[in-house]
Amino acid sequence: MANEDVQMGMASDEIFHGVPLTDIPTLFQTPPVLSDMQDLDDRGHTFMIKPFKYDASNPNLDPEPIHGMGNYHDIWDDEHVRMPCSPLHLTNDRAPRWPIIQNALAELKQKCDEKIATVNDIKIAIDKSNGTNFEIGSLQQVLNQDYSDDQRAYFMSFTLPKMVSFALEVGNICSQPPPLLNIKTNRTVTMSQRQAASLLACGFFCIFPHQFNRKIDNKHHSYQSFNFNHLFRSGSACQPEKLKCILHYFKRVSEDMPKGVFSFRRFSLPDEWIPKWKESHAPLCKIHIRTDRSIEEMHGLLQVDFANEYIGGGVMREGITQEEIRFTVCPEMLISILVCEVMLSHECILLIGCEQFTTYSGYADTFKFKDNFIDTTPKESWGRKLCHVVAMDAIEFKDPVTQYTFENMRRELIKAYTCFRFLKSMEKCMFGVATGNWGCGAFNGDLQLKAIIQLMVASEVGRPLVYITWHDQTLLESFWIVYDYLANQQATVKDLCIYLQLYSMNHKQSGLFDYILNVPVSSLREAYKNDSA
Repeated sequence: MANEDVQMGMASDEIFHGVPLTDIPTLFQTPPVLSDMQDLDDRGHTFMIKPFKYDASNPNLDPEPIHGMGNYHDIWDDEHVRMPCSPLHLTNDRAPRWPIIQNALAELKQKCDEKIATVNDIKIAIDKSNGTNFEIGSLQQVLNQDYSDDQRAYFMSFTLPKMVSFALEVGNICSQPPPLLNIKTNRTVTMSQRQAASLLACGFFCIFPHQFNRKIDNKHHSYQSFNFNHLFRSGSACQPEKLKCILHYFKRVSEDMPKGVFSFRRFSLPDEWIPKWKESHAPLCKIHIRTDRSIEEMHGLLQVDFANEYIGGGVMREGITQEEIRFTVCPEMLISILVCEVMLSHECILLIGCEQFTTYSGYADTFKFKDNFIDTTPKESWGRKLCHVVAMDAIEFKDPVTQYTFENMRRELIKAYTCFRFLKSMEKCMFGVATGNWGCGAFNGDLQLKAIIQLMVASEVGRPLVYITWHDQTLLESFWIVYDYLANQQATVKDLCIYLQLYSMNHKQSGLFDYILNVPVSSLREAYKNDSA
């Protein structure tokens, strides 16, 4: 494993170390074999649709709501989303709010149909629906300044009235409230793309009641708001750009509603499943390290979302780093904000089958909506695209020094293991993991430490690792040198664990990579051969 493993592509910056990308198994090569929906024996799995099977010869077959159209079953409790159309959604005066919302949106739609609607009419409809006054400076900028006259006219006369209809028909389209994926639960919800469009339209018009978990008596710190009012406000330059992506999504689904399905799965790792790291003889996994691609370009792999503990992070506000960008170009992922409670240290959320609708350029302050995107990702038998994303939240280190305690290293190991381990239905499909500099931006993570932690976990679960260093050539080279050194000495997960434990006591002396290179695996084993911790 030497210089011959350095591969050069067509362009000078297309360089990688490790095995070729073609040697990394993908979902496309061995798609999961799924039970038919009606045969699935999982009490924690809620289907918002009737049993559906994707037929490539009839791609326009549209999944039906679980109770059929026009047959809404309301549920108002701590286990389900509180829906805007619920009879129990009340004003402060205890009057039903849904008729107020219906009237406000119907008035807006009438103006759209008469081709006299303005951006201010959107504000009036939102304000009337909520009985309050919202500021919508970013939305006004997009529609009144950034859009051409033709774009604005098309949105106001075609897209917007369709969005109103999606919102007004939410009870018919969804037919029941989605379940909440609460903390400490193993739950999954599967719904159609049409249902997602309806829920997203309700979020656009800011008509969802506040969601909270009464069991922990916390109205504000358990769920994020799914309503768009914060995104509409004047603020950072990225907010209008995010809105352009989301409005383009509504344009697409208004013109041609996609007929697919997607799922969100919350997984809570039992304590007894946590690996005994210092007893593991698992060898190092195969690795592919590169700088010149993004994680979302690693099609067919498990793609890591560098998540906030509140899934979606700041996407509904001013945030626009890796997670927020992914949710902006794949707006169906936003639904996870509505249904998912804050993640605990041993939990993750899988987003399966969400479609990408736009492309973008830039990052953070330079982020820009770019263009339409046609997502040609193949589908599996349920009609979900073969796109698996896992939300993996890192610790935010206010004081970066604290990340070198073994307690914090162990937390990150458990989080990564929770995310990288295989679902039972996927155990025969050893597709790789695409990740990178997890928690190494605003959360102050150490690039070298996070690389070794993720290498260690991928090796433990037996999955090949595609590591994107995001234009960091220095990390590409240094990570490869350390990997090559460890592989040549036949290092195991146990060895990596001991390195981390020792480094937690010696981190002031050098960087982790240099520390590893200066301590041979053989001497490490000799010193700790009697250690049974």
